[in-house]
Amino acid sequence: MENGFLVQTIETKSLWKSGKAIRTCRRFLKELSITQVHCHLAHANWIGLWAAKLSGIKTRMFTRHSGEPLKTHWKERLIDKIQNRLATKIVAISKNIDDLLSKQGVPKSKREIIHHGFDLERFSNPNLLEVERIKKQYNPDNLSPTIGVISRFLELKGIQYIIPAFESLLKQYPNAQLALFGASENADYSSTINELLKKIPKQNVQIVSFENNVFDLYQLFDIYLHVPINPTCEAFGQTYVEALAAGVPSIFTLSGIAREFIVNEENALVVPFEDSEAIVNSIIRLLEDKELREKLRVNGQKSVNELFSFETYIEQLQRLYSK
Repeated sequence: MENGFLVQTIETKSLWKSGKAIRTCRRFLKELSITQVHCHLAHANWIGLWAAKLSGIKTRMFTRHSGEPLKTHWKERLIDKIQNRLATKIVAISKNIDDLLSKQGVPKSKREIIHHGFDLERFSNPNLLEVERIKKQYNPDNLSPTIGVISRFLELKGIQYIIPAFESLLKQYPNAQLALFGASENADYSSTINELLKKIPKQNVQIVSFENNVFDLYQLFDIYLHVPINPTCEAFGQTYVEALAAGVPSIFTLSGIAREFIVNEENALVVPFEDSEAIVNSIIRLLEDKELREKLRVNGQKSVNELFSFETYIEQLQRLYSK
């Protein structure tokens, strides 16, 4: 039992060699007389949907969390096709994903958009002791302003446009700090990003692979950036919601869920894709305009509270399960 739920762990290494795992899951479903199955993420989708189908379960669902990668392998396309046919209902986490499912031939009657839910109150009510700990740990020299990024080192995330923008910012704000969280030496674009970072003085950049307390981490940032390189590379982009929930004035490109609720100069500043100059100009504008920062802070929190509460998420799932 975990958190009051019965848990059965099934291990498998490969989707194509998961027959034993599917049989184990099928036995588990039959023993508990399960009537609905809802799966999340690649291995669980494959195993759970096949086990449910072989068990004769009529309601078989999965949530599609991933968008379409920049490069798609034929095996991924085949897996998508099989899973889409096995499922009787597919939950899309954003309009981006709903569009992708439509493109893959999934009928509208089989698709349901349900956005992620967040503990928004926790983001908007930081633990002051934790905020102090985070600032001492990641900005011990009290550099200002701190420009924050939480993102893996992937081409699609657009960090390669943030770094030149920050380099330009230093000419006007020599004590600024670029805080990059989520860094990974093994990510697809790490070598390119590390090469760009050589142009930034070491004292002005903080690179962190992981910080467990994401709720209070956003309070480290004076301005937050998230600039994916095209409209569809983000499936959702939860950092859009988190940054605004935390009350951090933000600069975005419109990808994933941002396309559904971000309004330029209302709850964030929007910049074009792949545009370092627009990024630095927007940073400077926010730093020099206190009223605009406050407007974005207030409207940002209001907009996410209206759309992404955890209570709303649970209500939508309950309606889905009762159909």
